[in-house]
Amino acid sequence: MKEITEIQSISFVGSGNVATHLAHAFQSANMRIHEVYSPHLSHVLDFTRKFNCVSCKSVQQLSSDVDLMLLCVPDNQITEVSESISPGRAIVAHTSGIEPQDSLSDKIRQTGVFYPLQTFSKNRKVDFRVVPLCIEGNQASTCELLTQLAYKLSNKVVAISSPERAILHLTAVMVNNFSNKLYGMAHEILERNHLDFNLLLPLIQETAHKMEEMSPEEAQTGPARRNDENTISRHREMLKDFPQYQQLYQLITDQIIKKRHE
Repeated sequence: MKEITEIQSISFVGSGNVATHLAHAFQSANMRIHEVYSPHLSHVLDFTRKFNCVSCKSVQQLSSDVDLMLLCVPDNQITEVSESISPGRAIVAHTSGIEPQDSLSDKIRQTGVFYPLQTFSKNRKVDFRVVPLCIEGNQASTCELLTQLAYKLSNKVVAISSPERAILHLTAVMVNNFSNKLYGMAHEILERNHLDFNLLLPLIQETAHKMEEMSPEEAQTGPARRNDENTISRHREMLKDFPQYQQLYQLITDQIIKKRHE
């Protein structure tokens, strides 16, 4: 079996947002997309057209003679899918933020993690040069191969253990998914009152830009930071038609006040 000295050919299990964005990035870096398997037929057809690759009818049909097989599947499917892969020369890696590297089948000789720390949405381009790519491998040589590949996409590549990556994933959910939920709440309240959400965009952008220059604690402003009880009370009253949002507003306000007085 010929040893892998450089990753040049890649197959995918999964054809959703993560797989599609990664495939675009690999293709732009002159990597060959070899095969893809996904149970979602419409996704697969689109994927094969975009990346000029072959679709397989099952995981078992995927060739293990490629350099890398990436599992872009739901977290709870990683172990089962990896057990279905025919052992061969391919490095098998998953892209999960939370699942450990050893969730991959131990029958596979080289396993790893290739986790892009970013949010991906359909039809929205991502500049991979600034996306942190978190790498792990079951062997030093595997980690090195995945690291070399990652540097072809990004300037931000870091070797991170499974426990460290889980912490990163937790905090990523906070700053991305939770903040996006707050945007959604604000959008709903504004829409109910016939106001334009776009008026908030400069504020959202400036809040994010501040993180490049100062810590979140230094950047914290607002009525809770000042412990302005009058304004906080008025805000709670304005949220009386949104009781769940009112509770969340109070919870976050209490946390800001507590942090300020520690």
